[in-house]
Amino acid sequence: MKNILVLCVLVFATTYAKAQYKFLATNSSNQFTAKIFVADCANGVCGGKATIILFDKATEAELQTFNSSDLDFTLSANQNANLGWLDLGKYQTPLVFGDFNFDGFEDLAIRNGSRGAYNEPSYDVYLNGNGNKFVLNEALTKLASDNLGMFDVDRKLKQLVIHQKDGCCYDKTINYSYDNKKGLTEVSSVIEDSSIGDDVTVITQKMVDGKVKRKVERFKIKDYYKQ
Repeated sequence: MKNILVLCVLVFATTYAKAQYKFLATNSSNQFTAKIFVADCANGVCGGKATIILFDKATEAELQTFNSSDLDFTLSANQNANLGWLDLGKYQTPLVFGDFNFDGFEDLAIRNGSRGAYNEPSYDVYLNGNGNKFVLNEALTKLASDNLGMFDVDRKLKQLVIHQKDGCCYDKTINYSYDNKKGLTEVSSVIEDSSIGDDVTVITQKMVDGKVKRKVERFKIKDYYKQ
């Protein structure tokens, strides 16, 4: 009976391994590497349920396991997912590394569907609290899931930048600061609205000494977009 149970476990493990496609992410981070197991790959597109195992790049020690219900990434024409342990390019991997809260530790964002505006990519964002333990951050996950894709990181200003759009002629850029205790704070924003006539209305808002300063300017579209 014991031998039968062992055999069943081995068969299940083998079947499960074959049902998943295996990838490596070795050049997306200076500190970490990852193994990625994803459910589906067809016609150069991989996605679905996925498991990501993170490793320390220097020691190769296993650090943490993550899950995504809807991972999504694309292979190049010469990549074959059936070969196993395919190493993804730096800008191809569904993992985004960066210091998102400017505390000196590298954080991680994992692709989880296309829930952003206009079906743009959405990400679960994990902050690295002490060098090797990542915790899901709800505010940054929302920021990276409700707008036009992943936020940009302005290292010089120590700000996170998101982009919004409404149709062809309305664009908004918002800059946030992030504090581990206070969370996100809007620092400034720029609206560009060219929906009426031949003009573009530019509305700039900035926080100065705790107060919002607002400026409205109008330009000819042909002149403004030459800048």
